[in-house]
Amino acid sequence: MVDVAGNIAYLEGVLALAEKGAPAVAQRMAEYIAERTALDTLTRKRLSPGMYHKAKPGDPPAMMSGKLADSVFSEMDPASSKLRASALVGSEDERARMFEHGGCVLKPSSAGDMLTWKDSGRPDNPGGFWSHWFLRVDQEHPFLRPTVEEAIDDGELQRIAVEEFRKFDP
Repeated sequence: MVDVAGNIAYLEGVLALAEKGAPAVAQRMAEYIAERTALDTLTRKRLSPGMYHKAKPGDPPAMMSGKLADSVFSEMDPASSKLRASALVGSEDERARMFEHGGCVLKPSSAGDMLTWKDSGRPDNPGGFWSHWFLRVDQEHPFLRPTVEEAIDDGELQRIAVEEFRKFDP
């Protein structure tokens, strides 16, 4: 004999559990991407602070001070609700957007001075002193996008999602 009231109660329980599972899975996936970005992608090439390094186009930035890796975060998307959930991964470092997408750094005209810095030098500038009115970053050095693509390709992101959702599987 089929107990309709019992089936409805069971289905309501499954839905209530699934509503808790979707945000948990989204959050865990975002945490994984943030951790993998900070601990793997951004640590593949380590250099001393101030050392001159020309990265290959498309390669993630080299790690010097570790500030970029330390700035990576994940958080729940406040627009998430019930069965539709999303989480965010990003960086609070002001250079992150330029690394990820390329761009141009301009010195405010009110400052008067040029952008200046010193690194370890190279053959055409052995002293390592640099000064420019603006700095173009024509080549992207993404770190979030390749981390997500690698995590999808090697199956880790799916494994993390399934592992987390099993906690909510009736």
